[in-house]
Amino acid sequence: MLYPFFQRFWFLAAITSLLTLHSCRPKPIKIHVQSAPSKLVVFSHVVPQKSMIVALSRTFSALDGMTEDSLTSLLVTGATVQIRFNQQVFEFEEINPGIYISINEAYEVNQDYELLVIHEQDTVHATTRMLPKVNFTLCNPEVVKNPGDTLVYLNMKFNDIPEVENWYMINVYKKNAGYNPLDGVNFFANGSNNSVTTILVSDKEFDGHYERRLLLDKLAHTDSIAVTLSNISNTYFDYLKYRSTGGNILTQLNLEPINYPTNVTNGYGFFNAHFPDIKLFDLSQF
Repeated sequence: MLYPFFQRFWFLAAITSLLTLHSCRPKPIKIHVQSAPSKLVVFSHVVPQKSMIVALSRTFSALDGMTEDSLTSLLVTGATVQIRFNQQVFEFEEINPGIYISINEAYEVNQDYELLVIHEQDTVHATTRMLPKVNFTLCNPEVVKNPGDTLVYLNMKFNDIPEVENWYMINVYKKNAGYNPLDGVNFFANGSNNSVTTILVSDKEFDGHYERRLLLDKLAHTDSIAVTLSNISNTYFDYLKYRSTGGNILTQLNLEPINYPTNVTNGYGFFNAHFPDIKLFDLSQF
């Protein structure tokens, strides 16, 4: 009978082929890749009629690895931070590691602001324009209590600034008992901000009047929330669009955003000076 013979033949052929392939496989080559140099990362925020806050951190190489426990080592302390506009210079004071603040009411819309940061051997510059503030015409939570679940909606309206192109950012934050060292703006009396959602919208997407009923996930009727509306530049809008795919705050702030748009020279991140309209709500009252 020929069948067992051919079966053994193909079995021996397969073993021979495997041995031949294994003997021809090249030996592993060690590749040494140097980590990218660390650079400063800039983020800023304006508290209307009160202060401007600049957060400074550093990038780290993906080859080095990073955990949340070692996040504080990326915060930049002891830097010189200045803002210049209208031939005036405003010095910033470090209030927490990596968080710098300038408390004054001199900021004006439609003005260009120049940021200067000096830390050890690094110097970064950035320029931005403070755009006019846009206010909600309606911002009101809606809490729907069902037998098995509670749904939280946010009803929002605002009017577009006419005759110019505009880009807007809506943020919703939840009060969080935790601590985030890079959270320079705390909207709540105690606790820190936990981002619920960010909405980016161009005025090309609506005709003069924006209106939306938004379902907010993972909120309870006992939560407190802050809602902000900001008129932002198109470059910052593009930056946020790219950053929205970058993961959580650890990766967003520190994982070498070399492909992101930026207005920071010799660094990363984004220097902006938008004036947000801020609404605070205790959902237990709705």
